[in-house]
Amino acid sequence: MTNFNVTGLDTVSWQNVPPSETDRYWAHLVCALLVISWTLYRIYREKLHFVFVRQQYLTSPEHRLKASAKTILVTNIPSEYRSEEALKALFDVFVDNDDRSKLHVWVNRDYKVLRALATRRRKMCHALEKEELKLLRVVNKQYQAQQDPKPDSSHSQRTLQGSEPDDETEAGIDSEIKRIQSAFEADNKAKDQLWRSYLEKHKESRIQVIESDSGSLTPASTLKFWQRNKREVSKVAFLRAEIARLTIQIEGLLPQLDNEEKFKRQNSAFIQFDRQMAANMACALTSHHKPGIMEPRFLHVAPHEILWPNMGLTSLARFIRTIIALVLFVGMLVLWAVPAFFLSVLSQLETLRSNTPWLRWLEDWPTWLVSFISGPLTAILLALLVQLVVPALCRKLAVLCGAPTRSRREIATQGFYFTFLIIELVLVTSISSGLLAVIPVIASNPTRVTQTLATNLPKAANYFFNYLIIQALGFSGSALFQYLRILFITLIWPWFSQTPRQEAWLQITLPHQMWANVFSLWTNFAVIGMIYSVIAPLMLIFVSAVFMLFWIAYRHNYYYVQRNKVDTHGALFEGALSQLFAGVYVMEITLIGLFFIVRNTDGNVTATPQAVIMIVALCLTAGFHYVLEQSLRPLKEFIPVTLEDKAADAERRRFAREKGHSDENAGDDKSSTITAASSRRSSESIRRRVPEKPSHTQDTAPEGEKQAGTMAYTAASARKTMNRLHQRIGATLAATQVRSPHHGDERDGTAQTRKDDVADQLGAAIAGYPDDLVDLTPAERAAELRAAYQDPVTREPAPVVWIPQDAAGVSDDSVAQSKKYGKYLQYSNAGAFLGKSGKTEVVQPAPDVRSDWLLDWRL
Repeated sequence: MTNFNVTGLDTVSWQNVPPSETDRYWAHLVCALLVISWTLYRIYREKLHFVFVRQQYLTSPEHRLKASAKTILVTNIPSEYRSEEALKALFDVFVDNDDRSKLHVWVNRDYKVLRALATRRRKMCHALEKEELKLLRVVNKQYQAQQDPKPDSSHSQRTLQGSEPDDETEAGIDSEIKRIQSAFEADNKAKDQLWRSYLEKHKESRIQVIESDSGSLTPASTLKFWQRNKREVSKVAFLRAEIARLTIQIEGLLPQLDNEEKFKRQNSAFIQFDRQMAANMACALTSHHKPGIMEPRFLHVAPHEILWPNMGLTSLARFIRTIIALVLFVGMLVLWAVPAFFLSVLSQLETLRSNTPWLRWLEDWPTWLVSFISGPLTAILLALLVQLVVPALCRKLAVLCGAPTRSRREIATQGFYFTFLIIELVLVTSISSGLLAVIPVIASNPTRVTQTLATNLPKAANYFFNYLIIQALGFSGSALFQYLRILFITLIWPWFSQTPRQEAWLQITLPHQMWANVFSLWTNFAVIGMIYSVIAPLMLIFVSAVFMLFWIAYRHNYYYVQRNKVDTHGALFEGALSQLFAGVYVMEITLIGLFFIVRNTDGNVTATPQAVIMIVALCLTAGFHYVLEQSLRPLKEFIPVTLEDKAADAERRRFAREKGHSDENAGDDKSSTITAASSRRSSESIRRRVPEKPSHTQDTAPEGEKQAGTMAYTAASARKTMNRLHQRIGATLAATQVRSPHHGDERDGTAQTRKDDVADQLGAAIAGYPDDLVDLTPAERAAELRAAYQDPVTREPAPVVWIPQDAAGVSDDSVAQSKKYGKYLQYSNAGAFLGKSGKTEVVQPAPDVRSDWLLDWRL
């Protein structure tokens, strides 16, 4: 083989055929056709299996009971149809006897102002909790250092939500804000806080603010030095006053949710039918006689996946935003091409230092160092380059395009990210590394350009050997050992202020996998193996090892370690199968080029027949791809009518089986309804139990707007019933919690015993929250289902400032101090404790967490 300069791994790749034996390239053609045929067959079989599994899941009784199974999202609705009556009149053809009572419609409104206020209030609440915790830690440290501590060190656990107003008369927003301003002034000047008795010389955090004419306070900018009327106030008092002021503004807007002047109707709506097949039919048929109107429509929209800021986009806005996103994506490709090209240069460092005169100084470097730089180091840097920031940017581009749900966002992210990888990682790296190796040779001997290209271009495969090994070990190791999460919890997290809310989030939240990133990377590995399967067959061994390690690492992770927050119903897997065609196309085009540059000893092209056959194979692949996608597209998106009767029978059998095992609950007709009262109308029968709006509310509605108060009433009803549920859960939490180990005497037992006790209490507290609709009363279920597709900002509870209990009693004093602001500022120190080391321990979720937070997965 050394007669034509082929050594090392090149002896088992494309270059191992000498010019005198070019007939051997027929074997390469046969292998290529076998690989293509087998790949296309497996894609076809896997797509058919995907369709079967998807249909089985979507028609299962468990899924058919979900609200998302019977609900569609309609966008680009013209103004004449933006009302509940108009949409019911249009879509009642899909229900039995045109019965509009079997339809439920949510017309979206623009709650941008309300959402901005709620977002700012949440940020203020989190900032206040951090400030309170800082003060508590300083006091706790000083309290423990005192030889004769203050006597009031034992107090019972309690939840104080702020005092109710003295009078129940309704006051205007302006007068309430004046009350808050007075409370702020008193709080800012108060010197009777308990913490001052322990830290007399301690100065509290101060902040410079600017007071507007309306009375609102805004932090003064350090850059805008020309601003006048600056005032330095207590940061805690400022945050308290701002939360109270924002709460007043939000509560003033809640009764006006149906006010057309304040909250205009958007051009989208959710429509819920009485059965799953009706939703599929409504989504499959054309809704409007004009093109682009009431399109696109989306099925299987879960309430917790909705991206509410994108609900009001028009077709023109989506088109413009898509163009902008594509331009930004092209800019990303150009920007990332520079470092990718540089890394491809490093991958050919060994060749360049021997063929490039101005790099001859690198010949003095040891061989092991050059091999390390051109091999593992380059692969690691390339992996970091394409995996750290790019997935997040692709996800932002997907949202910019107007994705209405998180599942659609993940599907769009998969397309962006895979395109980025196939261009930057495969094409740019392969072409640049191959060309860099041949440019010096071609410059010295231009007459042998074709032979040089045929010999050196396939050498790019050597670079991917290192890349695949690094990726296999890194990905599988990270997924199997979870070392990043361990480092975060043990080393990084303790450096930040662990408020009770943050600690509870860390304890009760499982890490979730962003599957768009994972599928794109896996598909890219498969594409690399496919491209080089004939050029460098050794690549197949490395790719097989990669997927074997992935299988070991992810086999049980999905069940025990990670949680899937976004359910695309298998669409990401199907998209990955379609993206495998990119590997087939690139392989075919590459082989066509390589066949055309094959030369014999006389310098003649001898592999033209092979190249022509590959061109035919390329055309047949494209035709197969088109026919396959077109034939399976309806089956991927909609449920066939032939499965409806089978699914209904399975639902009846499930209901009968559950009824037989639940005799003790047979008397509760309303509870049995939610499990499947009738095969196709179980959820609708519950929704019809929502109580009618009180007559006095209807009388006060404007005459010209009969729908006024509907959204406000639904949100108020949901908040009221969820408050009752919250009180019921609170009683359960009080029964499961015990007194803090940090109050009074230490409990007996080791630190591990106390840690286990806290974990047990937290687990018992979480178990008290309903995780299925059957856990709710009929009124609670009705309110939950009726408000499921209403913007959650309309029923968001007021935040509770959650601080931990401490031995010095400062947290209780802070709760008492917050009473100045009345019902607009709520404090609580229940279920959270500050240890001697300053670490926060929690035995329950946050007191303001939604009572139905575990039900999001059931809708």
